[in-house]
Amino acid sequence: MKLQLALLEKAARENRVAHLLLFHGGSALHQREVALRLAQILNCPNAASEGPRQECPTCRKILSGNHPDVSWLKPLKATIGIEQVLAWQEKAYLKHYESEYKVSVIEQADTLTLPAANSLLKVIEEPPERTVIILCAENAEGILPTIQSRAQLVFFPNLSEETWLRGLAEVDEQEASLAFRLSGGNQNLAADILQHGVLWLQEWVGKFRTVVEEEDFLKLFALFPIDKNQALLCLQVMAVQAQEGIKNGTIRPFEFLAIGKAIDVLRQQANPRLVIEVLALELFQQGGARCD
Repeated sequence: MKLQLALLEKAARENRVAHLLLFHGGSALHQREVALRLAQILNCPNAASEGPRQECPTCRKILSGNHPDVSWLKPLKATIGIEQVLAWQEKAYLKHYESEYKVSVIEQADTLTLPAANSLLKVIEEPPERTVIILCAENAEGILPTIQSRAQLVFFPNLSEETWLRGLAEVDEQEASLAFRLSGGNQNLAADILQHGVLWLQEWVGKFRTVVEEEDFLKLFALFPIDKNQALLCLQVMAVQAQEGIKNGTIRPFEFLAIGKAIDVLRQQANPRLVIEVLALELFQQGGARCD
C-alpha cells in the first residue's frame, strides 16, 4: 500500500496522474486523507519532493473544505441520485478559479444510482481539462463496470483494530473496540456503529432476535420508529453475526441470504419498517434461523 501511494503521489507531482481514480476497500477516513493530500500535491505552489507543507493558503483552504477548485460529493440520503450528479456536472465544467487542477471527490461512490452513474460516465468520457475525479467506495464491484474500466484502481487494505483505534478522535476505547468487533473488522461500518451508539444497536438487534425466536409479530412494534440509515446499520450488523453463526454452526445459511436480500431492497429506497417486517415473516416461515 505504501509503495502504491508513493507512486501515486509521484505521478501527481509530475502531472501524470490519471484523470479518474477509484479508491476502494479499507477505511473511508483513510481514503479521504489520501484524496486531500493528492489535491494538495496537485495545487500547492510550494510543494516539495516529500509533499505539500500544508502551510500555504492553498493547502489550508483544501484542508478546511473551502477551496473553490476542490469539491466533495456524498449521498444526501442512502444513495447519490441523478439530481446530485447533474448539479455537480455543471460545476465540473466551470473554469478553474485559483489553482492548476480541479479535484472532485465522490464519496461512497458505490451508492450511485444507475441514472446517476450513467450521467457521471458522460463526464468521465469527456473529462474537463486539468481535472481529476476521485471515486471513493467500500466495494469496487458496486461501481458501474464501464466506469471501473476507465479508472485507475487504488486498493486500501483493512486496518487492524489497533491501527483503527489510533486513528480515532477522543472516544471511549472500550466502546470503539466493541464497535469494531460488531462490524466484523469493517472500519466504515464500525464508525457508523459508534455514531449511532453501540448500546442502542445491540439492544435493537437483541430485540429483533427475540421476535424471531418467539415468532411473535406483535413484539416488532416495539422496534419502531427506525429511520432508513438505522435500519441499514442494524441489518449490516446482523449480516456479520449471521456469517459468524454459519461458520460455527449456530445459524442456518438462510438467515444470511434473507438479511442480504433485505439490505438490497432497503438500499432501493424501500420503507424500512416494511423491509424489517418482511424479513421477520421470512424467518418465521423457516422456523427461525438458528440451528437446533
